[in-house]
Amino acid sequence: MVCNNKIFALLLLAGLSCAASGDSLADSSRRTSTLPSSWYKAAFETRFPPVIPSLPPANGWAVLYKNKADTMGKEYENIFQPIGKELDAALSATTTENPFRNLFFAIYAPTNIEKRQQCLVLGTPFELDDKPATKEWIVSFSAVQCLSQDESLKLRQGDNDAHKWVVQKTSTGKYRVLAEGDGSLYVTNHNKEQGYKEIRTRLLLKYAFPDDPLQCGGAEFTWRYRNNGYYLADTAYMAQDCQPLHFPELTGEAWQNAYDEYERRAKLLVDEWLKPLKKAD
Repeated sequence: MVCNNKIFALLLLAGLSCAASGDSLADSSRRTSTLPSSWYKAAFETRFPPVIPSLPPANGWAVLYKNKADTMGKEYENIFQPIGKELDAALSATTTENPFRNLFFAIYAPTNIEKRQQCLVLGTPFELDDKPATKEWIVSFSAVQCLSQDESLKLRQGDNDAHKWVVQKTSTGKYRVLAEGDGSLYVTNHNKEQGYKEIRTRLLLKYAFPDDPLQCGGAEFTWRYRNNGYYLADTAYMAQDCQPLHFPELTGEAWQNAYDEYERRAKLLVDEWLKPLKKAD
């Protein structure tokens, strides 16, 4: 009888051990990737596929480049997860310092804020300033799917150029938006100012000016830290995506002339878009 009890106890212990091991594995599979602290540049991407049960859910990842010569980088998947209520509320709260509110005015319209709060918003923590007393996140949602008047759009169209914020919670518990844009977002670790990494965001004119006939082009902005916030350090105008819409068959000098013309048109719209920011300065 004693022997049977010992055998039973050993079997029970083995079963508990296996169960614990299984739970640990399951928990491990749900954990998000942790980004290393040493890198040259990071590219943050999110993808919101059409909302169809057969398709995978929205997701996000980062690609880290170890140095300037690294052109491939290393991808870290599943780092974006649904954000909490406090962070979601901070995105639109009037107490949140946000110099981009007047630039992306449609995002902050009261009706659109209500819509966004019913939509999926993803975020990932990351280290922006190397100061443990502050916390930073990159947050993303699909303005195309979420804010459209066409309710069927989310079933028909995916969004690889989702809207993004860089949000910080300061050491005093206050939130502020440090950068905002559409599409890819880059953070570089080699041009720091006051301990803050450089941020690069994009403006896509088809979102900023939906009624303009251009519907292509945009700009990439470089933001660097000074005093108590980020300032616009450089602007690169883009018109590469205008080719398939407006001059797909051109080559050589004709192609270059067409590109220059659409870049000029993009510059006019981008500079118009920047006016509220320059007035604030």
